Amino acid sequence: MAKSARASTRKANNRRLVQNVFGPAEAARNERLSAKLLELAKQPKPESSDVNMHTQEEEAKEAVQDNEVTSMDVDSKKPSTGRIEKKRADRRKQKASKIVFKSYGSRSKSKKKSS
Repeated sequence: MAKSARASTRKANNRRLVQNVFGPAEAARNERLSAKLLELAKQPKPESSDVNMHTQEEEAKEAVQDNEVTSMDVDSKKPSTGRIEKKRADRRKQKASKIVFKSYGSRSKSKKKSS
């Protein structure tokens, strides 16, 4: 018979695996992560004045570029403000098909007569 997940032997085996295999691996991973975080925390922070100077220069460059782009926008047309109904396609009634097929009853009667 198959062993279910609730069987006592299965549970005991899983506990043993957690203790001997997965436990040490998880502990080693935690140690690596904490060492990495400590390294990052010990590094000196960058000075705030350097950060502010770079952002001010970038903002000035962006402002100049924005002015160039907006000068071109003035020449363009305004978007149309017409009603939505005008933009819809004109749907007309489709023409009726000119091909006419015989009805099923007339076809079955003609087959009976010929046989």
